[in-house]
Amino acid sequence: MPSLITSVIGGVQGASAAHHAADYMQTGYKQAGETVNKAVDTVNPEILEAARQAGVDVKGAAATAGQGVTTAATAAGTGATDAASKLYDLLSPYMKVGADAAGGLGEAAKPFTADMMRLYSPAYQFQLQQGTQAMDRMAAAGGLTGSGGTMKSLQRYTQDYAGTAFKNASDLYGKNFDRLSTLANMGMGASTTAGAAGLDAAKYAGNAGMSGAEYAGNMGVRGEEYAGTANINARNLTSNNTLSAANYLANTQIGSQKARAEGDLGAASSWNNMLTGIGKFGDSVMMAGMGGAPGTDAGWSFENIGKNVWGGGKK
Repeated sequence: MPSLITSVIGGVQGASAAHHAADYMQTGYKQAGETVNKAVDTVNPEILEAARQAGVDVKGAAATAGQGVTTAATAAGTGATDAASKLYDLLSPYMKVGADAAGGLGEAAKPFTADMMRLYSPAYQFQLQQGTQAMDRMAAAGGLTGSGGTMKSLQRYTQDYAGTAFKNASDLYGKNFDRLSTLANMGMGASTTAGAAGLDAAKYAGNAGMSGAEYAGNMGVRGEEYAGTANINARNLTSNNTLSAANYLANTQIGSQKARAEGDLGAASSWNNMLTGIGKFGDSVMMAGMGGAPGTDAGWSFENIGKNVWGGGKK
């Protein structure tokens, strides 16, 4: 019965091989899906953590840079204010002198009068007296004392000296006004310089502080934007990874079921081939006794089945 045995064994082996092949493919698909899922489960948290840490680092760097600029701006403003204060201290004496001089300008601006001679020509009387005595001595020496010529000379001397002294005192009075005016202008200039320096320092300090705060604010916004973008990109990437893993897993499940179906079809085909072989064998058995009459080597008879199936003849 080689054909029957071969059909049965071949059918059983073929069906078993088909199922084993399907099992192996299912196992492979399952392992591949698990591997991809594990990889995604490992990579996704790392991506999110890297994005989070990058955001933290950038925001920290932005905060540090902003703080540095703010500190520098504050220091610059303080330096400008200190410089203006030192300049004010240097100019203070000039401002005081100018203020004192300005206080005296009102008095110095009054018209010069004879009453002011004692202030601006304190030696006037003494010098006039000395001159008169000198002329008297000269007249006495010449025997002219009390003469009309001597009196006229003394009168003319007194008038000339008084006029000259008055003019000199008036000039001195005017020079005093000019001096006070110069000192007042100097003090005004010092005050203007100190005030302008203080105002400029205040403006500089304010602008520096505002610029530093604006820069720090911009750096903070940029840090937040970077952190937000990094987080969004990381989540998009992890979502894509998860979606790809899900698609891959779905494909492996489809492939697994397809392998199972192909294995079942292969097994069915093997069983079908085996049954076909058995059927053919049955047909040959049924037809084996059709060779002759009973008692002969040919034809249908049960005794001819063995001979016709296995070969050989009746002796």
